[in-house]
Amino acid sequence: MNTIRNIRKVLPILSFSRNSIARSANIPKPNLYLSPIQSSLYSTDQEIKVEIKQNRSVPHVYRCSVNDPIKHNVNNLSKFYRLDQAELNVIDPFQECLNREQYAEFKAFDETCLMIRQPGVEIINYLKNLDLSLPAYRFVLYGTQNGTGKRSTLLHILHYCHKDNWLLFHVPNCSAVLRKAKENQPSSYKEGRLDTPIDAALFLKRFSIQNMKLLKELDLKTTKKYDWSKRESSPEGTPILELIDYANSRIKYSSDICGAIVREIKLQSESNRYKVFVAIEQINSYFGPTRLKRPDKSEINVDDITIVRNFKKLLKNDWKNAAVVGTICSRGVIIPAPNRRTKFYDVTIPIANRRRAEHTLEYEGPLTPAHLLKKEGFYHLEPFVPIEIPAYSDLEILNHYEYYKDRNWLQNEDALTDSGKEELKFLSGKNPREFMRICRAI
Repeated sequence: MNTIRNIRKVLPILSFSRNSIARSANIPKPNLYLSPIQSSLYSTDQEIKVEIKQNRSVPHVYRCSVNDPIKHNVNNLSKFYRLDQAELNVIDPFQECLNREQYAEFKAFDETCLMIRQPGVEIINYLKNLDLSLPAYRFVLYGTQNGTGKRSTLLHILHYCHKDNWLLFHVPNCSAVLRKAKENQPSSYKEGRLDTPIDAALFLKRFSIQNMKLLKELDLKTTKKYDWSKRESSPEGTPILELIDYANSRIKYSSDICGAIVREIKLQSESNRYKVFVAIEQINSYFGPTRLKRPDKSEINVDDITIVRNFKKLLKNDWKNAAVVGTICSRGVIIPAPNRRTKFYDVTIPIANRRRAEHTLEYEGPLTPAHLLKKEGFYHLEPFVPIEIPAYSDLEILNHYEYYKDRNWLQNEDALTDSGKEELKFLSGKNPREFMRICRAI
């Protein structure tokens, strides 16, 4: 019995010495998962800290280390940069720049990332080198297909202008007021015109949030007296911020106050105290019909809407220290709703031979500036610089895929393979919006 007990005491010692000899012959590389005993045998604390530092410094090739849009250049193309949430709340206070799907992704990823693309960097370089003593410069963003990223490019440019202290005039989804205004009423300023007070008040609220810091520094004031009614008026020298507060309390005058602010900003831009950036989406809707009707069912023209008439003045080049960037797309083409009596039938055909015909309210033609702006819009904006927003390049769609992969957005295992990546590229046709929607479903 004593011999057996002695053998049991000796065996652990022999096994430990044998394992230690084996370790000394082939010492494994230290890693992040060493236990306290293993770390004392294999490595020192200093070696472990060095290894941790090396792992944390591995860069992501699809991310840009420069988050300031003023410093973006061609070396940062096709990469994602992070937009600070506080700045986004100022630039886009009501989440109108992008579609709902993208805002849902930002919330899911807990970060706002935009891709740096060639058209955005090109316009930023233009803005840096403009001679602002010349008439306003105008750029038109277009794409030969929908969903190529016109709005995200415009948001990138807005971010740059915000950082570079431009006074922002931002009108997102401008065709909405021409389809169905939230509220409309006859103008008190001129007979025959139509005021849209709620839409005008929303613009003024957005304008004040985006430019609050700059407006306080400039302390802009009116150059003449404005009469809103027989009893109410704003005297000469009224601060612009006070005008906006007055519009919030007296919403019925907000459309006329928009016109007053547009006039004052254009007039005082001659003083060279500030530079103005105008960003209007779907500007082709300003040169077509509307779906709004008067009480007598007659059609309302675009120039009869007070707020639209004032915004169209910003598109002219009769002022300086300004740059205008607009987008055109199929959604900006407004096709009037057909008459109920002739909605599905051609009345020129005899009744016996009539057949039900399809009718669509969606534009299905070419997406070039000549077709979308038509003759009136083309001459109104000329001269302008057209800039195409193309579909993704191979590098851009690869970086977008790697970004989704890093954020664990792709849950299907087949999508993580090389063949799955090629299939996603093929199914989306390298279209950014289609790629986003396909990846959301897997």
